This record gives sequence, C-alpha cells and structure tokens, in this order.
Amino acid sequence: MAFSVLVAVALSDFARAADWVDQCRVGPFVCRSEFGLQEYQQLLREVAGVQQDLVDTLGVQPTRETAELYLFAHESSYRRYLKARLPTVPSRPALFVKGNGPGRVYVYRGKELETNLRHESTHALLHGALPMVPLWLDEGLAEYFEVPAAQRATGNPHLKALKWNLRLGMSPRLTPLENKRDISEMNATDYRYAWAWVHFMLHGPPEAREELAAYLADIQGHTPPGQLSQRLERRLPGAEERLVQHFKSWKR
Repeated sequence: MAFSVLVAVALSDFARAADWVDQCRVGPFVCRSEFGLQEYQQLLREVAGVQQDLVDTLGVQPTRETAELYLFAHESSYRRYLKARLPTVPSRPALFVKGNGPGRVYVYRGKELETNLRHESTHALLHGALPMVPLWLDEGLAEYFEVPAAQRATGNPHLKALKWNLRLGMSPRLTPLENKRDISEMNATDYRYAWAWVHFMLHGPPEAREELAAYLADIQGHTPPGQLSQRLERRLPGAEERLVQHFKSWKR
C-alpha cells in the first residue's frame, strides 16, 4: 500500500533546483528523473494510460493540466530534496502534492517504485480533472489503480486481507470513511475498506458503478454531490450487505 498526502501550499519552480539525469513527456505527465528512463518507458506509458481508464470506466474527463513526476535514485536524495523544499510535509515513502500550480508526484526508486508511482499518479489525474475528491474515494481509487491493469480485479493484496476481515465479522462501512477529513486519520484498514468500496462499485452491481460515475460527474460539473453512501443506499438498498456478499463470492 502506498501512502500519500495532499498539501495546500504555494510551490515555486522546483524543476531547476536539481540536476536531472533524464526527462520525458508521457501523456499528461512531465517526468524528471535522477536516473535514465529508457527501461521505464513501459511503466510510464502504463501510468499515463490510467487517464484513459478513468475516462472509460468512470466517465472522468481528462485532466485539464500537466502533472509533474519527480523520480529519485535513492531514498536519501528523495528525503533530502523534500526536506529542503517541503519541510512541513509529513514524511511518506511517496507523495502527491497539489498547490497553486500543477500537481507534483515524488517517488524514489525502490521495490515499491511501480506501486507508488501508479498510486500517486492516480491522485494527480483525479485532482487535475476534478475540483475536489473526497479523501476516502481519492485513496480508494488510487489503491485500485496502483496495481497492474491485469491484477485490478483479482490480484490486489487487499483482497485476501479483506476476506479475512469478513470471516471475522468485520464489515466495511462507508459512512465512517466519508467522515474522515485528513490523511492522518486513515489507517491501513481504512485504505483497505476504501479500496473495497471502489472494487464493489466497479465489479459489483451495474447500479453501483452507474451511481459512482454520476457522483463524479456531479463533482466535475460543480454540482454538490452529497454523500455517496446515501446515494448508493437509495439506488441500491442494502448496499453494505451487498458489498459483503460481493466479496464472499468473489474469486481471486
């Protein structure tokens, strides 16, 4: 699971403040890296492809702005860079930061590079297209899209852990997630439950996906969307129990 933080800060032009070894443009992303990007072109294309996935799956219109990806060769250079330029940002293994300018993603090369890059780039695409995204849904969608496309339905690590939660009688409830306002309020279980609701809406009853798409369309159209939990319950009575049954019968 990748972690992220959204910070409302005024950002100067960081691009000139480091010696980047390689740079490229892929879809809506401008990427600057401390290491050569030739062997990462497929990954970068995959990350950019999430844009079309959001359009095709949920009707979210493409981002209105370019997002910036900053890739660091080592954790030490990543932390040194952020400490100098974003000293008030909590320490995380990867970051998406949205200020007055374009969204910026910061990731260092390590065993979680691919997961973190997909996760944080999903945040960038969502916040480039939408005026706001509820915290739980922002994280749930990022958790969903952080794995390779072929693994989204059946191969996310959350699936096994969630099934154990259900066996123990723990049921993901949406209202408590909707009440969380700051990333510091979310723990590992909250991330798992946020992912579970996204999975249910994308792979469960068609009405659930339709309601999610309508909810996001209202946000994109600057129409107050209300609470998604209430909308789902009106459209799909007993949504929480339906989610439980969805995962009890879902084959990994």
